[in-house]
Amino acid sequence: MKKRLHKGPLFGCFVTFPSPGLTEFTAQMGFDFTCIDNEHGSMDYMVLENMIRGSQCAGIPSIIRTPVNRPEYIQKALDSGANGIQIPMVNTLDEVKDAVNAALYPPLGKRGFDFLPRACNYSLYPNKMEYLEKANEELMVILQIETVEAVNNLDQFLTIEGVDVFFIGPFDLAVSMGYAENPRHPEVLQMIEQSIRMIKDSGKIAGVYVSNVEQTKQAVQWGANYIVTDLTLAMTQWAEQYLQSVKEIEILK
Repeated sequence: MKKRLHKGPLFGCFVTFPSPGLTEFTAQMGFDFTCIDNEHGSMDYMVLENMIRGSQCAGIPSIIRTPVNRPEYIQKALDSGANGIQIPMVNTLDEVKDAVNAALYPPLGKRGFDFLPRACNYSLYPNKMEYLEKANEELMVILQIETVEAVNNLDQFLTIEGVDVFFIGPFDLAVSMGYAENPRHPEVLQMIEQSIRMIKDSGKIAGVYVSNVEQTKQAVQWGANYIVTDLTLAMTQWAEQYLQSVKEIEILK
């Protein structure tokens, strides 16, 4: 997935409901990856592991968005076999370092190791040292930039090794800038564009959430390669349009 991201954009989808079946369904739609949202979702660890399994059994990598930037959440997600972690609300240089240390094995980080979890094939992985190296090499570490403070510190963040993607969260960024009522305000869009271009110029991967095709085109034009949308908005819009249409038919009878 890392190599593919450096060649061009990949398109993923948030799964917010605690459902392995919905995760597998999303993976089979043709997305390049699923992003299981344990920040705003309500998954316990057993459901989380089965959601990862559902995506991977469909041949699609799965990223876990953790509730917060804490080692125990990162450890559990990765031990469950996730292909990467996406950590919200990273605002300071120390928080970036904490995330990298929790995600990567020594010597690159401080992640605790055990042979038994799913990530190590339940202790059946033939060469444990090879597993450690491969895990560090292939694991995706994605940090969310979603406050003015984080944007102001972005130039420092980009100097830290071990982070693959810096993901712009447009809604929280808009709130941080005082534009909660208008997340597409020109000043918000300008800050998103500047951040994406800075990330790309540093050699890192820029990511962003998008709600529609036009936002996707704009993000890719700016240089974002890690693009995430969600099914909830699409389902809601379709349901609203359908119900309005059938109610209008009912009125005409």
